[in-house]
Amino acid sequence: MKLQVPLESRNDAVLVGTIYLGMPESQPAKVVFDTGSEYLAVTSALCDDATAGNYKFKVYDADNNDFIDKKVANRCATAAYDMHKSEGSKILSRSSSKLAYGTADAQGFIWQDYACLQQSTGKLSLAEMQDSKCSAF
Repeated sequence: MKLQVPLESRNDAVLVGTIYLGMPESQPAKVVFDTGSEYLAVTSALCDDATAGNYKFKVYDADNNDFIDKKVANRCATAAYDMHKSEGSKILSRSSSKLAYGTADAQGFIWQDYACLQQSTGKLSLAEMQDSKCSAF
């Protein structure tokens, strides 16, 4: 079986495609295919959870001539992955980690689950997950 992920080019700079995360019913996630990275970073259900990390957003307050904390609702435009809906999810870090990659910074928790090139919609065994071109991430 040969599987392909349709990719779309964004400004001839990045390639974007959809993969599927979790099991037994996978969740679609649009990701940037970066051949120079070993990371798979996606937004999650924790993104807008105030307890998920020490997020501090500051804005400049001209009246006080200082930066002040800003409450930000809906920090993420999307929440691609909900680990609570997957039977394969396992947390690998109990504290939020920061990662600097190129000019981007990411902060969050490290989880393990399954990533697939095609959507799974039923209860699959581990062997069936691997036959469906899925692997642990």
